[in-house]
Amino acid sequence: MQIFLSKLLVLLSLGTMLVGCAPAPLPGDYGAMVQFKDDAQSNAQADPAQVVELMLTRADGSTMKLNELVGQQNIVLVISRGLVGSLPVASEGAEISNGGKSFCIYCSTQTSRLVANYEKFRDRNTEVVVVFPVARRSDAVELQNFAAKVQGPSKTSDDFPFPIVLDVELMAVDALGIRDDLSKPATYIFDSAGQLRFGYVGQSISDRPSIQTLLDQLDRINGT
Repeated sequence: MQIFLSKLLVLLSLGTMLVGCAPAPLPGDYGAMVQFKDDAQSNAQADPAQVVELMLTRADGSTMKLNELVGQQNIVLVISRGLVGSLPVASEGAEISNGGKSFCIYCSTQTSRLVANYEKFRDRNTEVVVVFPVARRSDAVELQNFAAKVQGPSKTSDDFPFPIVLDVELMAVDALGIRDDLSKPATYIFDSAGQLRFGYVGQSISDRPSIQTLLDQLDRINGT
């Protein structure tokens, strides 16, 4: 019995050590309760020339277009739902404010997993860009609250390893035809020549390609 207990303690200690060595998920990752599609197939088309010209806004207020990044590397463009509940809603013929602004758990989980796996994208000559749609300029400050939700208290958008930018007044969302309080979740992959090779628009808030799907698509694009 004593020998059995000793072995059990050793096994438990090893297990604790292994768990301790594993990278902890970011605070914004809701874990096993959120699963994305490993078999997602392209279901959306967009004009690549139009997409790369979309005007996006950095946290400091400066603007950028995707074509600043296209041409030397692959691009994974992820459009989150944004500041959910910030759009006015209709009630009995009158337009009222929802008043329940929040961040989608699927958006924070997806963004967390992009951060955790970023080196895998860089190994595939790929930059990730996450877009956070806001209905009005005054909501742009919520990007920093989203950054803290994903990465932890005191973290800001500057702490992301990849660009996270605003779609102010839903200009990009409307140009792509994906508006739905605020946006349907959407993912587009461009190759290093600027050609759109994968487009996926979710039919529900949880309908998104998994990290593995994105990496598999990039391997096909890179011919590996």
